[in-house]
Amino acid sequence: MLRIFNFRVGNRLYSVKAAKKDAKKYTDSINLPKTKFPNRLTAAKREERERLVLENKIAVSYAYQEQRLAEKGKPTFVLHDGPPYANGQLHMGHAVNKILKDITLRQRVAHGQQVNYVPGWDCHGLPIELKATSTAPGQSAQEIRQKSRAFALEAIKSQKEEFSSWGILANWQKDNIYMTFQPEFIVNQLQMFYNLYEKGLVYRDLKPVYWSPSSRTALAEAELEYDANHISPSVYVRFALNPSSFDIQDKQIYALVWTTTPWTLPSNQAICYNASLEYVLVRLSDRNQDELYLMASALMADFEANTQLKCEIVQHLSGESLSKLSYNHPIDKEQSNLPFFDASHVQDSKGTGLVHTAPAHGPEDFLVSLTQKIPVKCFVNEEGTYTKEAPDFLRGKSVLDQGNSLVLDRIAEDVVHSSKLEHSYPIDWRTKKPVIIRASEQWFINTEKLKSPAADALEQVEIYPRANAEASKKALLTQLQKRPYWCISRQRAWGVPIPVLYSRESGKVVLNSALIEHLCNLLRKEGSIDFWWVKSVEELVPEHLLRELHHEAKDLVKGTDILDIWFDSGSTWSAVLGKDKIADLYLEGYDQFTGWFQSSLLMSIAARECAPYKALFVHGFTVDEKGYKMSKSLGNVISPKQITKKYGTDALRWWVASHGTQHMSITVSDKLLQQAAENLSKIRGTLRYLKGVIGEKQSGENLTRTSDKSYLNRYLLSQLVEFESEVEKLYHAYEYNRVVACVQNFIANQVSAVYVHLIKDRLYCGDDQELLAIRQTLTHCYQQLCKSLWPIVPFLVEESWSYYDTTGGAFHEQIVRTKPEWQDTKATEVINAAFDVKRLINQQAGDVNTWHLAVTIKGKESGQLDLLRELHSTLGESVSNSELCEILQVGSIMLLQSNNSDYDIALSKLQTSLCPRCRRYGLEDEQETCQRCSDVMEAKN
Repeated sequence: MLRIFNFRVGNRLYSVKAAKKDAKKYTDSINLPKTKFPNRLTAAKREERERLVLENKIAVSYAYQEQRLAEKGKPTFVLHDGPPYANGQLHMGHAVNKILKDITLRQRVAHGQQVNYVPGWDCHGLPIELKATSTAPGQSAQEIRQKSRAFALEAIKSQKEEFSSWGILANWQKDNIYMTFQPEFIVNQLQMFYNLYEKGLVYRDLKPVYWSPSSRTALAEAELEYDANHISPSVYVRFALNPSSFDIQDKQIYALVWTTTPWTLPSNQAICYNASLEYVLVRLSDRNQDELYLMASALMADFEANTQLKCEIVQHLSGESLSKLSYNHPIDKEQSNLPFFDASHVQDSKGTGLVHTAPAHGPEDFLVSLTQKIPVKCFVNEEGTYTKEAPDFLRGKSVLDQGNSLVLDRIAEDVVHSSKLEHSYPIDWRTKKPVIIRASEQWFINTEKLKSPAADALEQVEIYPRANAEASKKALLTQLQKRPYWCISRQRAWGVPIPVLYSRESGKVVLNSALIEHLCNLLRKEGSIDFWWVKSVEELVPEHLLRELHHEAKDLVKGTDILDIWFDSGSTWSAVLGKDKIADLYLEGYDQFTGWFQSSLLMSIAARECAPYKALFVHGFTVDEKGYKMSKSLGNVISPKQITKKYGTDALRWWVASHGTQHMSITVSDKLLQQAAENLSKIRGTLRYLKGVIGEKQSGENLTRTSDKSYLNRYLLSQLVEFESEVEKLYHAYEYNRVVACVQNFIANQVSAVYVHLIKDRLYCGDDQELLAIRQTLTHCYQQLCKSLWPIVPFLVEESWSYYDTTGGAFHEQIVRTKPEWQDTKATEVINAAFDVKRLINQQAGDVNTWHLAVTIKGKESGQLDLLRELHSTLGESVSNSELCEILQVGSIMLLQSNNSDYDIALSKLQTSLCPRCRRYGLEDEQETCQRCSDVMEAKN
């Protein structure tokens, strides 16, 4: 414990001797920090500075690091860019994603590691096609492709310029980017398609898929959204069982089925049940008592609650006994002996325990059809209307707009109860219109063969942020396991064609490796794959290939499908990185659990049996200050351009670093952006002060430590070692919000509140040797702060550095590292011991100028007093010029030895005036300045 004794201070402590009038000015003799680095910039000046930094420093930094770090021996850090969509203006989600990627890359470069990053764009797909054709419908495939390509190129140009303006580290000068419509990218894709086809992992089949009538194409699950307020009919329909099904006389027995898609009833081919369930035959109140209804006993109460019809149980039946039942089709009366099948997808959680089965319109229904060898009848075309094979009252009618009501009207007598159901229903993510499930001939990837090795590979993948790693991995594995077959064909014009010919007569696939190679060579020669739509089979396939294929040109037709854009983006690792390279990191939003993370994984497992990435970083999505998703309809959109214009690019980047890594909802608000700008202003002020102290970089500058013995200098250098280690650890864990906090804390405490505050006397009024040591120490501090800040705010750091290195050198050309020998445990212990005493003195002295105080400290020599003696070597004598006096900021100190294990502190008032130059040391009689200041000024003259 520290004890204070012999100290009584009134409200005021003043020297009794009047100070001499300060007639002389000493400003010219004081070492005040000087720099031309501005403290503040107007918006116009800031924009001009950013432009100059971008052109002269940042634009060349990617190529520089590539060349400089190539020979360092460290493995290159590969961040593979998930391609944004080449469609419209950038939004805050783009800013979060691209800036997080850039911080990740820059922190690697700052720590001496080369990075590999090639920005890319997803260029195909329906949204681009719809925008390109919205003004002129009914165009040919070639016209659609030309307009779509032009639209995508314009969007890429605009987005690329804005990405570059944010300081994104990439080789923009050489336009080293990838686009999914580049010839070599498509060549790689065609070759991959064929390789997977040869392995049996890609195949063509008739299956029910999500189908968008509004887009007239198949959709993958990742292309679906869900309307939580969709209204569907909720209908209990009866199916008349054949009399021989039960040994009950004079009763008509019906199977009771619940459905929300009456439009699919014309395609019904079976009823499914679950053999493990118990079933009952019941009479219904208010219905013909000679009619009995079959349902699962566990669902009878739900049926009564939903319909208000009371059930009287007539007979209990085992599920197994239903296997011999048969029924009559409710619409097609010619089908009078349809079967019942046992199926595990039938549960007692909803409905009646009996499921209407239409193999053309449900994945489970389709699997039943495969097992039981029943026909797949599809009466619905690409536009979502009934075909001529449908019952006559439905032909040409829209299944979604008219199908339900028309079917229900036709089977009115068999509708036991009808109501409305509000529920979540899949919609097309682009048109926002409902989709249907419809069987059609499509191309698929066999995900069942890939799921198990993909799950095994995921177990080896690191996921960040660490706090959400377990939940993120579980979500990814869950999405993978529940994924159905992957339909990779689309019925559109703007995309990569599935490079397949079909037999005109049989419809069978006609394909070999020579055809693929011929198409790839043609693609390289033509510069685009538009020829697939322009050339006839005779023009497309040379004679020698036709002979290899054992067909004549007239017997073949070209496929008209294109590849799903998730096949495009899922193969980017192969086209951009090369077939053997694995990315160190994929960094995208959490929606990519069902999108790019998964499609890339499945494609890589299929092609080379390993994951395409070693680690995943998952970030959230931007919302406004009320937590609402940003949308034009709500009027709450803030664009990155608005932010950079008002606050500057670094403020946008600082906001991303501060808020983009720890929450799944990333709030965008003027308050947070203003806060980011204010934090940056304080950091700018610190860099400016340090720059003013250390001056300009000298050629051949030697920052080797001098013979200076200052513990404060040693303490700060030791703190720099710990700071560098902590920042590097946080950067590598992708905890950029904690990097921001760590930097702010270090500046506010170790730099400003401790070191800079305590060495001001030495800095302003000390001799050249002391000043040199401070400059060396603060130069290391300045460089280390630049290193920690550069990944987040490169514009500020490069601008500041240009005032330090006036030869034109850039910060990105530097390698900044602390030295192991700076780690100084003793200096830390000594300074902390002094801080303990300082806190007690400040508590007792209040707001008094402590330079007027004389302090006596008694303590045991083998205890804390030993540490204080490192700063104040003399015992038993009052000394005013020790480093302990400087740290405690008192006029004099006397250290005394005692036998007490604690030590005591006494404070008293000095009776002298303070020097007018340094305002620290007392004046002797007739002195104009203190002796220290006199010696310094004499040496300067």
